[in-house]
Parts: sequence; structure tokens; C-alpha cells
Amino acid sequence: MPVTRTTLEWYDLLARSLVWAAGIVLFLSLIGAVVIAGSDTAVPLLEEAERQGRGILALAALGGGLTSAGILGGLGAILRMLVVDRLVRLGDEDDPAPAPAPPAQPAPPMPTPKPKPKPKPKPKPRKPRTKKSDRDAEGEERDEA
Repeated sequence: MPVTRTTLEWYDLLARSLVWAAGIVLFLSLIGAVVIAGSDTAVPLLEEAERQGRGILALAALGGGLTSAGILGGLGAILRMLVVDRLVRLGDEDDPAPAPAPPAQPAPPMPTPKPKPKPKPKPKPRKPRTKKSDRDAEGEERDEA
């Protein structure tokens, strides 16, 4: 009998519930251990033995709660992993085939890059110019005496 998606979703809900129940059991076992360790009901003759017995009983309650929470959490996690694996496999078979995509048009050709212009030659260095005020009309330098 094939497993349907609805059944797998219910299993997923069960797995999540098991993990949450594990957290609640752990929390309640902590509370129970504290209450047992802090209780004050002592028999007058066996006061010391009862005090030690309460500590052992509190540890037993904590250990039992931790064990139960571990079992519940582990079962929930294993079930969740199995459900997710089955959903992945079922996802390919259960979904209807998607509509075929329209044929893709070829991309326009890439433009050819323009050639880089050749760098201009650097000009030759010139002689430094002198100021016009330092020259006379013929182009000779003036005497400043």
C-alpha cells in the first residue's frame, strides 16, 4: 500500500509532537526532583534515613525523566528524518509534470570591443621660457643696472 502525502504529514506532526513531549517530560522531571528534594515530610524516628532517601528518590526521578525525554526525543527525530526522506522521494513522483518551458531564444551576439587608440607620442622637453618683461623688443635680455 503506497503512502500518501497526507499520511506522511500526519507522521510529521507525530514526530514533532514526540520532540515537544520530550521537552515537557524533561521539564517536569526537573520540577519533580526539586519538589522531592525539598519536601519536609519526616517520620520522627527515621529522620536521617528519610533525608538520604529523598535525595536518592530525587535523583531517580531526574534520571527517569532524562531517560524518558531522551527516548521520546530520539524517536521523534528518527521519525522526522524518515518522513522528510520519504517526502523528498514522493515529491518527484506525486507532483504533476510541469508545463514545458517555451523554447529559449538565442542571446544576441556580443558586440566586438573597439580597438584601443594608440597612445600619442610624448612631446620633447622644451627650453624654459623667460618672462616678456625680461626681454626687449629684439628678443634680447635687458640689463638691469
